[in-house]
Amino acid sequence: MAFELIAAVVFGFGTAGIAMLLRKIAPSLIPRFVVPASAGLAMLGFTIWSEYAWFDRQASSLPAGVEVATTAATASPLRPWTYVRPFVNRFIAVDVGGAKRHEKAPGQVLVDLYVFERYAPTATAPLLVDCAAARRADIADGAVFKDDGAFADVVWREVGAEDPLVRTACAAG
Repeated sequence: MAFELIAAVVFGFGTAGIAMLLRKIAPSLIPRFVVPASAGLAMLGFTIWSEYAWFDRQASSLPAGVEVATTAATASPLRPWTYVRPFVNRFIAVDVGGAKRHEKAPGQVLVDLYVFERYAPTATAPLLVDCAAARRADIADGAVFKDDGAFADVVWREVGAEDPLVRTACAAG
């Protein structure tokens, strides 16, 4: 967040400098209010660009084997342009490259979820998915497959095969 604030201010000063130079070259053509107005518009424009580009920057920096499963777009009255086109400020990625299966329970897969949110630290959580029954369960840290391929005390949620987390996790080999 601090980087974006500094970048917006630098961008505003740079744009104001260009406007001042143009005003010095042609003072009769460019009114004085253009200098602060151009700085403000440049900072606002940079901020808007940064909001809309955040998801693409984050998604492109994911390591191999980690796939985006679902996104959440938002609109806000403090950002009226988001009602025209909401921007993605949260998404969940699934580590399909590190998916674990047990030979006695081949229809189940254990994956790690990464929850990314703008201006928040990344959260990680394990998820157990039953591909055959199209259901999923949150797993406590440190849980492992038992000898029979099952987990103890699992609370399954019936979500259906179209659930993005189930679909992404089950696509993993």
